[in-house]
Amino acid sequence: MKFGIHSNDTRDVGYKIAMKLSRLLIKKGCVPVFEESLKDSVISSLSGVQFGAFDDVDVIVSIGGDGTFLSVISTFRKLDKPFIGINKGSIGFLTEVSEYNMDDAFDLIIEGNYTILNRMQLRIEHYDKNGNLKDSDICLNDLSVLRGAKPHITRLTLYIDGERVEKFYGDGLVVATPTGSTAYTLAAGGPLLMPDMNNILITPLCPHTLQNMSYVISPESVVEIHLGNFESVPIVCPDGREFSNIEDYDILRIRKHDYPCRTICLNTTGFFQNVRRKILARGSFYEDGKE
Repeated sequence: MKFGIHSNDTRDVGYKIAMKLSRLLIKKGCVPVFEESLKDSVISSLSGVQFGAFDDVDVIVSIGGDGTFLSVISTFRKLDKPFIGINKGSIGFLTEVSEYNMDDAFDLIIEGNYTILNRMQLRIEHYDKNGNLKDSDICLNDLSVLRGAKPHITRLTLYIDGERVEKFYGDGLVVATPTGSTAYTLAAGGPLLMPDMNNILITPLCPHTLQNMSYVISPESVVEIHLGNFESVPIVCPDGREFSNIEDYDILRIRKHDYPCRTICLNTTGFFQNVRRKILARGSFYEDGKE
């Protein structure tokens, strides 16, 4: 069995976890594969490690936090491989494995004792006011449309399936998948959706209104966010990346992507138990002065 491994060296300092994982996998008769750019790194000192493309690996492993995991998925999404993450961040909602249970976790994977979670993704298209396509992207978590560098109100109009729903004045909107419901949407007061669901979730950010509610809509719906004119350029971020060249009256069109992202689920804890444990862990993480 071959594992493609991507390690965030700002989290996995000195590639210590990557080295430890490689030794474990080699001992279990597997082949760790790293990107060609690491061929001259400390990892090359291990016998049995390969360097190159991930085209023929069985599983892609991310070492880092949720941001690293999303970045790895963005980079290797087209390979249609299952992903799993080893957490070296603060919470790690998306990362199934810790550095302390790697041995048992990868035994389960090698033995096939896991399930595949098909996570819905979103396709975002960015148009100018004349309907010309400027940019596009795919995200697993969410699309955030945020006020710019100055604290000016952002004017956004929301359409669902061609119907004008509401005009928002505030800090912005988050359009999320069920996977993304535990991220920015959760902090903004939105509902939790189980990750195997297929709904689209829309949550306003600090709207200047007498009511504040999220919308949970069909996966077949098409969402459009129409930007108004602005004093400070809004920030448009699919999964933390950023669209450039945002102009007055641009349009963002969001719909379900044709293909899900496949992640490995080891079924060690239930979803809601895991959410509660992760949120509590974040409190202790910061209180202990780790970040």
